Amino acid sequence: MAAAADNYPRPGEYGANRIHEARRALKRAASLARLFAPMVGSPAYAALDAVDAARREVGRARDLDVLPEVLASLKCAPETRDILLRAIEVERGHVRGEHADVDFARIEVDLPAAAAAVADWDLRGDIEPLLQSLRLTYRAAKRRGRLAWASGDADDLHDLRRRVVDLAHQCALFETAWPSILSAFGGELHKLRQSLGAHNDLTVLGEFALSRRELSAEASEALAALVLHGRKPLERRAAAQFGRLFAERPGAFAKRIAAYLAHPQHKAGTSGGE
Repeated sequence: MAAAADNYPRPGEYGANRIHEARRALKRAASLARLFAPMVGSPAYAALDAVDAARREVGRARDLDVLPEVLASLKCAPETRDILLRAIEVERGHVRGEHADVDFARIEVDLPAAAAAVADWDLRGDIEPLLQSLRLTYRAAKRRGRLAWASGDADDLHDLRRRVVDLAHQCALFETAWPSILSAFGGELHKLRQSLGAHNDLTVLGEFALSRRELSAEASEALAALVLHGRKPLERRAAAQFGRLFAERPGAFAKRIAAYLAHPQHKAGTSGGE
């Protein structure tokens, strides 16, 4: 949360890298706040409220920043591409203008204050609430994934991605117990996240194009067909990745993580380990 506060774009600081760094830090903070919520209670939810408020302010800016690259990946007609690039640039100007009017004084106070309050969280006691929280994250992702491929709905796939992001950040907290296994698992979660992210970016582009009156009906339909065609291999790849990562029952997954923590792996050359 402190990193997000440091990177959060102020008026006049609209570089894509700054926005993306802030959003990454905010996502990690939100994921960990959700993990600790059963143990900490209301302070974790207060932190999550501060993070979510900040994320909402930069979400649209991030989408518009990546759309030109997504558009370039499609073989659309040059005139369609030019119309959309101009429209994207106009919208970026609007969003950044609105962004400058956001109450930055509130965000600049709330994020650092919420980060400082984390130091007062009472983390004494059994680790079981964290393991149960991790189990719930895994279960929610597994259920959402099954629903997404049953429905074929892009919004369901995007919701799955949000849960995969949570699971990846939460598992990383336990990585030092068994780095070789949990680091590999985290790497595979990241690949699934990338597949789902690329799928969502195409969806956002398609929705943006459909909202543009400058495009003819024929051009909009042609672009929609390209978006659907581009999403198909991403859906197949994500389905295979999901099947590998979520083959366990949630309870078995949590027990496995608990076993890693109870019997941590030691590096060669350290005392008492192999």
